[in-house]
Amino acid sequence: MSYIFGYSSSSSSSSYYTRFSSATRITGLSGIDTDSLVQELMKAEMIPLNALYQKRTLLEWKRDAYREVINRLSGLKSSFFDIVNRSSYILSANAVKVMSAKTSSNAYLDVSAVSSAQEGVHKVKVIQVATGDTAVSKTSVSRRITGTVSENLNLSGKKILVNLDGVAKEITLEDYSLDENSSNYIVTRLQQSLDAAFGAGKIKVEFNSGELSIGTVGGATKVTVGNPTSGAESGLADLGFSPGDSNRIRLGDTLEKLQDKLDFDLEFNINGEVQFSINGKLITAKKTDTLSQVLDRINNTTEANVTIKYDEISDKFTLASKQLGEGDNLVVEDISGNFLEALGLAGDRVERIEGQDAKIIINGTQEVVRSSNQFTINGVTYNLKAAHPEDSDGDQVTIELDVNKAYENIKAFVDKYNELIDYLNKKLKEKYDRNYPPLTEAQKQQMKDSDIEKWEARAKTGLLQNDDILRKLVTSMRTAMYEPVEGVSLTMSDIGIGTTSYLDEGKLTINEEKLKKALRENPDEVAKLLNGVDPENKTYSRTATAEQRKSRYLKSGVFQRISDIVEDHISIYRDADGNKGILLVKAGMEGDSSYSDNLINDQLEEYDKRISALTEKLAEKEEYYYRRFAVLEQYLSAMNAQSAWLAMQFSQG
Repeated sequence: MSYIFGYSSSSSSSSYYTRFSSATRITGLSGIDTDSLVQELMKAEMIPLNALYQKRTLLEWKRDAYREVINRLSGLKSSFFDIVNRSSYILSANAVKVMSAKTSSNAYLDVSAVSSAQEGVHKVKVIQVATGDTAVSKTSVSRRITGTVSENLNLSGKKILVNLDGVAKEITLEDYSLDENSSNYIVTRLQQSLDAAFGAGKIKVEFNSGELSIGTVGGATKVTVGNPTSGAESGLADLGFSPGDSNRIRLGDTLEKLQDKLDFDLEFNINGEVQFSINGKLITAKKTDTLSQVLDRINNTTEANVTIKYDEISDKFTLASKQLGEGDNLVVEDISGNFLEALGLAGDRVERIEGQDAKIIINGTQEVVRSSNQFTINGVTYNLKAAHPEDSDGDQVTIELDVNKAYENIKAFVDKYNELIDYLNKKLKEKYDRNYPPLTEAQKQQMKDSDIEKWEARAKTGLLQNDDILRKLVTSMRTAMYEPVEGVSLTMSDIGIGTTSYLDEGKLTINEEKLKKALRENPDEVAKLLNGVDPENKTYSRTATAEQRKSRYLKSGVFQRISDIVEDHISIYRDADGNKGILLVKAGMEGDSSYSDNLINDQLEEYDKRISALTEKLAEKEEYYYRRFAVLEQYLSAMNAQSAWLAMQFSQG
C-alpha cells in the first residue's frame, strides 16, 4: 500500500500538494489563488499524517534490521550447525577429535577414520572385492552390414564411403557382371580394396546365401558405410546397402528398427510391446521406444536395483546387480516378447557371473568378510577398489590423531562466532540520531538520489540500540561459553579459549599452543566440553519441557549450547506454546510463513489503518476548505460585478 502525503513531484522551489480528492475544480475566477491558499492550510493539517508515515517507516526499517540479524544467525547455523555441511559441522565428535587414516597405496583401498578409531599401524590385504550378480552377452549382438547384391550390376565410376573406427575413406568399385563366379569376384576385389585402404586383417567381406556382408576383425570395432562425399555416384544400392548401415547397433534406434540390426530376431507381442521382469519388477517397452529410452528405464527403476550398459567395442550388453555380495541378486525373465534374450541377457545366449563377498586380511591373521566394498571396523572405514596380487603383503594403514585439523575446525568456528558477536555488539551500541528522521515524499523531491541514500543510511543507524532481544541473545551466548559442563573436568580456560579483556564484549581468543596440547593429550574430554550432549536429551526439541531444556543445557558442550540458542531465535518450528523462534515471532524470515505473520507486520497493518483513516479525514478537510473559498469567491464575484456597474454609471453621467 502506498500513500501520497500532500506533495507533488514538482521541481519548483515551492511544493504543491496533491489533492486528496479527485474532483475537478475551477478556481480563481474572482482573482483569488484558491489552490495556493488551500495548499498552505493543508500543510499544517498534514503534519500528523507525515508523523504517522515516519513512525511506520522507522518500524519497517527496524523489522529489516531484525531480519539482517536472522540472516547472520542463519549463516552461523548453515556453516557449523547443519549436518548437511559435513566438512564444517562443528557438532560432530569428528570435528574436535579428528582421526586421520592413510594407506601406503591408494590403488587397492581407501581408508578414513572417525573419532572412535584408535591410533596405530595395520597391514591390510584385499583378497577379493565384492561384486554383484552379472549377466553378459555370450557373443556379439549386432548383425554385420548385410545386403542383397543387384543382379544387374553397373558399378563403373561408382564409389562408397567406408568409416572404420572414426577413419573414413572412399572405396572405388569395379564394373563386373553377376555369374556363377561373380560372388567370389566381388568378395575378392572388395576385400582387396578395403585392405588397401585400411590395412589387412581389419575388415572382412563375406558372401553367403545371396547376401554380401561386411564386418570387423582383428581388434577393429565399428564399420559404417555411406554415400561418397566427392560427388561420385554411389554404389551402395547396387550392393544392397543403405547409408548409415553399421555392424553396431545404435542406441537411438527404435526397437522396431533394431529387428533388422540385431543378430538375434527381436519379437514383440500382439500389442507391439515387450515385457520383461528384473528382480521381480515388470518393465514394459513399446516398439516405438528407442533402445536408449529402454536402457534408461531399466537403470532408473529403483526396485530392479540394476545397471545395464552396452559396450560398443565388445558389442555386448552387461546387466549387473547393484546389490553386492553372494546371494541370488539377479533374477531376469522375458514375460512377453524376447527383449532380454535378443540382447544376450537371457536363455542360452547369456553368460552368468555370480556375485561374491569382499574379503580382507588384517595384520596377516584377522579375516574379514563383508557383502559390500565399503564397511567400517573399529571406527575405520575401508573402501575396497581392487584385490592385491597373491604375492603382496597388502597395504600399510596408519591411524593417527590430527591435532592441526581439529585446531583449524575450532578456530574457524571461533572466527565466525566472533564476527557475529562483533556485529551484535555494534548494533546494540549504535546511537539513534533523531536529527535524521525518515524523509517525507516532499523532502525527497528536493534532494538528489545520492543524498537521499546517505540520509537514509544515517536514519537507519541505531534502530536496535540496547534492543532487549539482542542484549539477551548476546548475554546468553557469553554465559554459555563459560558455565561449566556437567561431567567434564575441563573448562574453556583450561584448553586455551577465553577473552583478553572486558572490552572484547564476549569475543573469544585462542591460545594455539595450549589448545593443541589439550587436543593432543585429552581429545575425548575436549570433545565433551565443546560438543558433547546430554545422553537423555540428545537432540534439540522445540517441545521439550523446562526440566529437559535445563538438563540438556547443563550437560551439553558449549558449541552445542550456542547451536540451541541460535535455534531458539530462528527456528521455523513451533514450541509447546505454538511459537516459532523469538526473532521470527518478532520480525519474520524470508521463505517462511512468519515473513508475513509476525508482530511487527501486525503493527504495520495498524499504522496502515490509521494512515488510511487520517487520509480520509484530510480529504474531507480539503473539501471543506474548497467549499468555504467557493462561497467567498461568489461574494467577491458579486461585489466585483456591482462595482463594475457603478463605475459604468458614473462614467456615463
